[in-house]
Amino acid sequence: ELDALLLELGRYNDPAILADPDRLLAPPPGRVRLDTVARRSLTDGHASHYSFASPYQPLHPTYARTYAAYDRVGTVHVHAWEHARPARAAILLAHGWAVGARRLHEIEFSIGTLFRELGLDVYFFVQPFHGPRRPSSSRFNGQLHPSTDLVRTNEGFIQTCQDLRALIGAIIERRGAPVGMMGSSLGGYTAALIASIEPRLDFVVPIMAPASMAGLMWDHGAGDPFRLQTERAGMTRERFHHAWALHSPLSYQPKVPWERRLIVAADADILVTADQIDALWEHWQRPRRFTFAGGHILQIGRRAYIRELARFLAGLGLLPDTPRARAIAAPARPRS
Repeated sequence: ELDALLLELGRYNDPAILADPDRLLAPPPGRVRLDTVARRSLTDGHASHYSFASPYQPLHPTYARTYAAYDRVGTVHVHAWEHARPARAAILLAHGWAVGARRLHEIEFSIGTLFRELGLDVYFFVQPFHGPRRPSSSRFNGQLHPSTDLVRTNEGFIQTCQDLRALIGAIIERRGAPVGMMGSSLGGYTAALIASIEPRLDFVVPIMAPASMAGLMWDHGAGDPFRLQTERAGMTRERFHHAWALHSPLSYQPKVPWERRLIVAADADILVTADQIDALWEHWQRPRRFTFAGGHILQIGRRAYIRELARFLAGLGLLPDTPRARAIAAPARPRS
């Protein structure tokens, strides 16, 4: 049964698909309309909750029937903080697994700082199967994606890519400014994937991002009865990675230029370990890299990576020339 399933996964990892991932990961032609769910005024702008219909249609016929039974996941939710006049740059944020609440990630990503002090237009994307996109049949946030279901996880990343690339097009049409992407954990993996396939993305900042979701799950499953069962059935780490090669950043050369890539790690992260960070860093030809204090959940030094982000964007000429932006982007003081 495993052999038959892996053979069937050829619809996702056939060499022709991996050579041209737009065959699956590009949204269908046409623009999406951002419908305003809610809006409130801010100093020099407004905060909005937008939604639009996901352009995604399932590829696998059996999964198509399963997907049709899911409510909510087909509506994309985006929270936006936009200046009255388009900012010099926009940043698109993606959250990690099992989360997705706007207020939580306003704190995690320091969205107030990104918007008010760095002068960015900010967009926060809710991942499929999370937050308001969590199907009512799901027992908890993120239960269904990503998961050990090989087909649904491939399909979930196809939907993610199509949703995000449609959104990037809508942001560019609305604001006209360069658009970059930053995400944490699952969101960092997603950001690295989008940077690998989307030429319109101007910069990318994956934070605590696994290079291979399959490798991450496999390595943390050591000694688990389910992994032992799959190994007895003939699964290996390499076969697992190949099953999910479609959405691994290691499958592609990034579209975002080298000098516009910044990889961020946490020095006490025991979930996305150094070997995962190193794999992405090496694959991306060793671009700029920054490590902050803390772990995967308790990000004690997360403000430090916001300052590094400011320095990174200042070097790209994407920050306004204001005293506050200059102060945040000032070079780090050498440690005594």
